[in-house]
Formats: sequence, structure tokens, C-alpha cells
Amino acid sequence: MTAFSLLGAGSLVVEPGTEVSCEVLVRNLSSVVDQFSIDVVGGTRDWTTVEPRLVNLMPGGEATVRVVFAPGRGPDVHAGEYPFGVRMQSREYADLSAVVEGHVEVTAFTSLDAELLPTKRRGSRKAKYQLAVENSGNTPVRIEVE
Repeated sequence: MTAFSLLGAGSLVVEPGTEVSCEVLVRNLSSVVDQFSIDVVGGTRDWTTVEPRLVNLMPGGEATVRVVFAPGRGPDVHAGEYPFGVRMQSREYADLSAVVEGHVEVTAFTSLDAELLPTKRRGSRKAKYQLAVENSGNTPVRIEVE
């Protein structure tokens, strides 16, 4: 009925705060005009878009769909490899769907903030301070303080 394939490499690399894309080819091999909805399944779903999400194809027709992965630069998307699936659902054959799979690697970045508390010393003798360190990166960081 339909052919559905990932164009290019099924393995992508993206830096947080940027985007990377791949293309999916959809072919209507049936003998009827059909509409296909395309979406992403898996852990990348929240930071992935599909352009266009709906494709209308004549019998024998084909279209290319662009899938864009854009993880934000922050601690929400951890560094590492994420499997994903691009799912195609036919309107005419609703009980059938197809999924093409790949994976995207999100690279690591570090972003540390440190603050000495309290910021002002009171009194003329010794004072106690605390060092507050915040990791706003997407990977664990080991720190040592001397």
C-alpha cells in the first residue's frame, strides 16, 4: 500500500540549542488517493517537529517530509543517545501504520554557576560561608573545592 523510508543516515548528532534534520520519503503505492499523518514517537517527541504533518498523495505519488530535532540548551534534555521513530498513518487504511526508526545523539555541555553565601561578611572576626554550585548543563559534573 505505501512505502516509507528514512533518507540519509539513521544516526544524527545535535548540539543542545541547535537543530539537525533528516528526511523521510512517503510513497503511495495503493490505487486510491490517500492522506498520511506523520508524527514522532519516542523520547525525542517533545523537541521534534515534522514538516508537513499531513501529506496528500495521488496513487503512485511521493512526498518528502522533514523531521527536525531541536533540543533546548538546558538541563532538561540529558546528553546521550535517543532512539526515535517516525510514524506514518494512512487515512484510507486506518488499521495500518508504519514506523521508520533511527537515533539522535545529543552532545554534552557544561554550564556551572557558583555563588559564595553570604555575599557580605558581618563583624570583624571570622565568618562562615557556604559555596552554592548550580549545574545548568546536560551532563553530571564532578567538582572539587579547595
